[in-house]
Amino acid sequence: MNSIALIEANGRIYNYNDLINCLHQIGIGKGDILCVHTELIAFGKPLVSKNEFLDSIIRAFYEVIGSSGTLIMPTFTYSFCKNQIYDKRHSRSTMGLLTEYYRHCDGVVRTDDPIFSFAIGGANASEYLIRTPTCFSNGCVYDKLRQNGGKIVLFGLTHLGYTFTHYIEEQIGVSYRYFKRFSGLMIDESGNESKQSIEYYVRKLDKNSEISIPKQIEILKRSNNFNLVPFGNAMIVAIDAQKYYKETYEAIIQNENNILQ
Repeated sequence: MNSIALIEANGRIYNYNDLINCLHQIGIGKGDILCVHTELIAFGKPLVSKNEFLDSIIRAFYEVIGSSGTLIMPTFTYSFCKNQIYDKRHSRSTMGLLTEYYRHCDGVVRTDDPIFSFAIGGANASEYLIRTPTCFSNGCVYDKLRQNGGKIVLFGLTHLGYTFTHYIEEQIGVSYRYFKRFSGLMIDESGNESKQSIEYYVRKLDKNSEISIPKQIEILKRSNNFNLVPFGNAMIVAIDAQKYYKETYEAIIQNENNILQ
């Protein structure tokens, strides 16, 4: 297993064991709770079949976090924003190949949020299945991730994957967003249909309300909370969710422009 070649990049072969070592280097270990945002195309040329490649990545994460760890991936659909049905079994993730593959894996469950759903496997997965009145209110996946000392992993990207900031914005009640109710039809795992509603703290389009990713990264780096390692042509980053929340919360409270473009 450890010698399986996964990708080729810059004339070098990277194998399964290289990936394991990279995850250890950024501080991931047994019992960790990870929320993984991905962009696989950036790493390099895959040297195995698509499914073997995806399966190898998932197995690597589980090998590092062990049976006491939890692996979370965003499977956002934005279904109600698009006036679409949210079907927990069939609504595809918009967050990349790995997240769509992962939600079909044995033992993985999916949250009810018809906008920002997550796929969750491993220890204590059921703890993250609380249905909340808003996308990022108390009890949501990001809230549990923070409370439980979890980490956000950017796997192959550094310029995307900061949806956690929207959770912080809602917790603060920033002036450049407002609650908007979205309603629609949800179909659960058993095929049962029900009408559901959820509030999403959306941007005020007549105000400066776009997050500046460089500013967010700088906030994380100032607190030494942007641990990264190269793998192939891209980076793998680990961010402590509690520190992410604390430092970004304080920056926004000081001045909302600290996080805006």
